[in-house]
Parts: sequence; C-alpha cells; structure tokens
Amino acid sequence: MRRITRRSRWTLGLCWLVCCAAGCSSLPNWGPFREVPDRLPGVPTPAEKQAALRKLAKDAGGRNVEEKQRVVHDLTKAIREEQDPIIRAEIVATLGHYPASESDRVMKAAFNDPDVDVRLAACRAWGRRRGPQAAAVLADAMTGDAELDVRMAAARALGRSKDPSAVPALGKALEDPDVAMQRQAVLALRDASGKDFGNDVNLWRQYVQGETPKPDKPVSVAERFRKMF
Repeated sequence: MRRITRRSRWTLGLCWLVCCAAGCSSLPNWGPFREVPDRLPGVPTPAEKQAALRKLAKDAGGRNVEEKQRVVHDLTKAIREEQDPIIRAEIVATLGHYPASESDRVMKAAFNDPDVDVRLAACRAWGRRRGPQAAAVLADAMTGDAELDVRMAAARALGRSKDPSAVPALGKALEDPDVAMQRQAVLALRDASGKDFGNDVNLWRQYVQGETPKPDKPVSVAERFRKMF
C-alpha cells in the first residue's frame, strides 16, 4: 500500500479548506452534490398553482355560464387528486366564488378534510354563499368540529350569512364553555341580527329566546357609596 506522505496530506488539507471557503462550489455535480432542479418541466409549482387559483377566483364574475361550469368541473377533479393541503384549501376558497351544486358538494365535503386549513377555507367559502343552505352547513361545523379555530370560523361566517336561521344556531354557541367561543357568538349575532346588546352574554341569550333584553340599570356612585355603609 502506498503511504500518504506529509506533503500529500498537506495538499489534501489545503484542497479541503479551499473547497469550504468556496462554499463547495468546486465539487462536481455528482452523487450527493448533484443540483436538484426547483421544478420539473411542465409541472407547476405550488406557488404557481395558488396564483392560478386566485386569478380564477378574481375573474369569476366576468366568466359566462359555460366557462364557470368548466372551472367547477376541473377544480372538482383536481381536488380529488391533490395531496398538498394548502392547494386543497385554495381550491375550496376558489369554488366559493362559483355557485353550483357540484361546487357545493365539494365545499361541504371539505369539512371532513383532515387538515384544519382546508376546513377553515370551507368556513370562509360558505360565508360568501349566505342563505339557508350555508347557514345549515356552518351551524353543523360550528357545533361538530373538534378544533376551536374551525368552530369560531364557522360562527363568524354564520353571522355573515345574514340568514334568520343563524340566530338560534348562534344561540347554542353562547352556551359553549369556552369564553372565546361565547365572544365570537356575540359578534356573529350582531352581524346576523343587526342588533347590539353590548357584550353581555345574558342579554343575547334573552334575545335568542325571543325575549326583550333588559339591561341592568347602572348603579350611581352615590348608591354604591351608600351600600358600603
């Protein structure tokens, strides 16, 4: 076996230092140092997919009926094959701009997606639809989803639905043990009803039950002072 001389070791060490100083740019494009392209030819990147979907959403109002049907059909097919939850969420959000029975089915099924972001996108999409169907779907999500963020998003969208059936549904959220959920229910009830009874949950409970809310009379400073003695 050929011995490595001191001079050879010094030369190898110098080469290594030069390589490190250059950021290993002198290493050949081989093995573990092979440069991997950012994208495959003909395959759009996630960022490109998102940009295309957002443009579809933006342009929805200017498309004719046939074009809208084609978009809904293509997106319905795409979401079944999409592995990236971010893109699935973007597809659901885009379908919210294309009212159709086919897009409604996809948006409703989105509440069964294992990814929270997709379910949040479904809440926002149904919030755009409004009406009785949207109110019913959102009410189910508000009471049935395991994630608090999704339940709160459903309550927020339910308030924006402007449907009378949203009021009793949001009344159930007033009984939620989580204070944040109660607060969101109050804000959503303001949107849904056009009323404002402040932040007093009990007053909103009275309203939901069909009663006339009766706020407590403010106690004057003099009365408070008198009660102290």
